[in-house]
Amino acid sequence: MQQASEREQTTARAEVPGSGTPRVRTCVGCGERVEIPRGVRAPSPLVRLVLGPGGEVAVDAAGGGFGRGAHVHPRPGCLEKAVQRGLARAAKAKVSLLRVEEPTGEGGEALVPLDAASLAQAIVRAVDRRIGGLVVAAARAHRLAPGSDAVKGADERGEAHAVLVAVDAAAAAELSAVRRAIADGRAVSWGTKQTIGLLCSAAGSAKRAEGLGVVAITDTRIAGALQEAVRMALAVTTLASPRRAHPAGAEPVRKRHDFNQSGGASAEEVARSGQGRRADG
Repeated sequence: MQQASEREQTTARAEVPGSGTPRVRTCVGCGERVEIPRGVRAPSPLVRLVLGPGGEVAVDAAGGGFGRGAHVHPRPGCLEKAVQRGLARAAKAKVSLLRVEEPTGEGGEALVPLDAASLAQAIVRAVDRRIGGLVVAAARAHRLAPGSDAVKGADERGEAHAVLVAVDAAAAAELSAVRRAIADGRAVSWGTKQTIGLLCSAAGSAKRAEGLGVVAITDTRIAGALQEAVRMALAVTTLASPRRAHPAGAEPVRKRHDFNQSGGASAEEVARSGQGRRADG
């Protein structure tokens, strides 16, 4: 997980606007051809998968991993079709295994049977790590405004390109700056106050033992990638597990349609990866 987190942060820093002829990628589920601007590694409407030599596949949420790639829309229907025949067609071989991290979160990997649900779960977990990496990258680049007052200030200056609200931050969701972000489509909901607080603490940008209910991202590229990642997780949440929409101890602070909302990593997962980030920093 540490290596993955470092890669997520590096990728977030490396995302630069591109130009030239767009790349075309085909969803291995529905077969739709999607144009992706060259030079822009995210946001992308497709999830990149890496095909292994032994009939296994792994999720590459940041899109920068080595290996032969395949792409799929983060939609239940596309995941079903990809597992049934799309991945095998792309690999020209049987694909029946999914490479995932060990549940202990200590950096090991395991192979599990591939089906639409296990693939959706792997996508959600990979995207969770990506979101965490983006938050840490923004904090380390001093492009993150933590807390209600800082978010209000960033909003007044027109710098709040994305507003991240914890799923258990009912009071934060009522802030005028957050309500404007919701109306403008700049607000996303992910993780708990404890999760976001741990990420910011790991980056050294804020130390809030009680957690952080809301932060603003003031970098346009990281903000765009964050919003796309949350939408991606949300798109497959139901297939991954219904409980992912409402993680233990966290109730949604607003109606689901108000936010692009994903359940997010657990505080324990973030704490483990945060140890790696502190060591890295």
